[in-house]
Amino acid sequence: MSLRRALRYARACAFEWSGASRRARAQLDGSRAAVLMYHRVLPVAEAARLAVEPGMVVTPETFARHLDWLASDFRVLPAHEIVERLAQSRPLPDGACAITFDDGWRDNHDFALPELARHGFPATIFVVTERVGTDGSFWPDEVCRRMAALPESAQRELLVMVGAPSRGGDPIEALLAHLKRLPEDIREPALERVRAASPDPATGTRELLDWSEVDALARAGFDVEAHGATHAILTGVAPARAERELLSAREQLREHGHGCRGLLAYPSGAHDATVHRLAREAGYAAAFTTEPGLASAASDRLALPRVGLHDDISRTRVEFRRAVPGRA
Repeated sequence: MSLRRALRYARACAFEWSGASRRARAQLDGSRAAVLMYHRVLPVAEAARLAVEPGMVVTPETFARHLDWLASDFRVLPAHEIVERLAQSRPLPDGACAITFDDGWRDNHDFALPELARHGFPATIFVVTERVGTDGSFWPDEVCRRMAALPESAQRELLVMVGAPSRGGDPIEALLAHLKRLPEDIREPALERVRAASPDPATGTRELLDWSEVDALARAGFDVEAHGATHAILTGVAPARAERELLSAREQLREHGHGCRGLLAYPSGAHDATVHRLAREAGYAAAFTTEPGLASAASDRLALPRVGLHDDISRTRVEFRRAVPGRA
C-alpha cells in the first residue's frame, strides 16, 4: 500500500470512528439525496492497458461492494424520481441516493449492468449521442494514453510545449486540467501538438456503447439521458454551438426512444448561466454537474451536485462511507 493510500485509509477510519460518518449519513433525512457519479467499471489489468484517465474507474469487484453497501445503508431511487420529488417539495426516503454513469462506456453494459440487475437497482446513464456506436474514446483518454507511453521527462517537455504548468504534481493530470480550461478552438491545435509529439494510442477495442447495448440497458431499467452530442465543453464554445449540442442530443435520444426524463449531465461538468438558459430552452428539466454535494429542494435544478466515486477513494467500506454522502 502506498503512503498516499495509507493516509487516505487512515483519514477514513478516523472519520468513521469519530462519529462523523454517522452524522454525514444523517443528512439524508428525507430532505436531501446523494446522486452518485460513476464513469468506467473495468478490471485492473484492462484499465491499465487502456491508460484510463485518473479518477475515472472502479473495478467490478469494488462496484459490487458499493452496491452491497448501498443495499444495507441507503435507499436507491431513480435520479428522475429524486429530481421530481425535490421539485415538488415531496419528502424522500431516509438515505435516498441515485446511481448515474457519464459518457456511455461499453463496460457499463458489460460489468456494471450484471451487478445492478443482481440488486434490482435503477440507474441513469448519460450518453454522448454522436459517439454511440463509434470507435475510439474521448480526447482526455487519448491524451492519457499518449502521455503514458512517454517517459516523465518527455511528458514534462510536452507540458511546456502546450503552455501548461510543468513543475510538480502528476504531468498527466496537469495536462488534462490545462486542456480542459482551453476554449474549443484553442484546444484542438494544442491537441494536434500533443499528437505530433507522442505515439498513436489506438487500442483496437470498441470502448463506447452501440445503440443495441443502449437499448439493452434501457430494457434492464436504466434511464438513458443526455451528455451532449459530441462531448464539447459547453462553456468553451459559442452559445450557438452549445445550443446545437443540447438540442441535437435530445433529438437523437428521442429518435431512439430514450431521453424521456429530460435529464442532462454537463460534459466535463462545465456550466454557467448561459448554459443553464440554453439547457432550459432546449427542454431539459434538470441537469447534473460534477460538483460535490447533496441535492435538496434548495438546489438549482440546472446545477445539481453529485458525489463522484472511483476506486482509489472508495475501495473499502470506511472509505466509501466517508465519500457517501460526503464529508461532513
